[in-house]
Amino acid sequence: MVDSQGAAMMTTVPAGGGGRFDFDDGGSYVGDWSEGMANGYGVCSGPGGEAEFAGAWQLGFESSGVFRAGHSAAGGAVYEGQWLQGRRHGLGIDNRGLGVGDGPRWLYRGEWTQGFRGRYGVRQSTATGTKYEGTWTAGLQDGYGVETYADGGKNVPLLIVRYAGRD
Repeated sequence: MVDSQGAAMMTTVPAGGGGRFDFDDGGSYVGDWSEGMANGYGVCSGPGGEAEFAGAWQLGFESSGVFRAGHSAAGGAVYEGQWLQGRRHGLGIDNRGLGVGDGPRWLYRGEWTQGFRGRYGVRQSTATGTKYEGTWTAGLQDGYGVETYADGGKNVPLLIVRYAGRD
């Protein structure tokens, strides 16, 4: 069986080696396989090219690479970094609002935990320069950090330390 460009298409998932698999929804995976799972390097595209992941796969899950989503005038997104069990996990860079003006509207560089911004990172508006640098929990600013505003002003939280046994 061949596709419209004359490339060979597989109708079953390859057991090992390399090949192409077309999903029922119109998406496809082209790359390395092991034991019937994406394993090694490959590219997985969603239906109509709405999203694409290109990079390393481990036993059917993304492990590191570039994920692109959305190509509309409203803006798309690109994440480049590490993954675990299909979620962003480890170090990564997330660009949001692509396709609007000369670049992304928001940029996050830092750690990810189970799909959420986690532990430590920097989120910055590329349009205004406003940024938050500090700790994160479950995708939200939490704990210690500094916000810097477009006018250069800063919000540095005051830390009060109390010692046990002292008044």
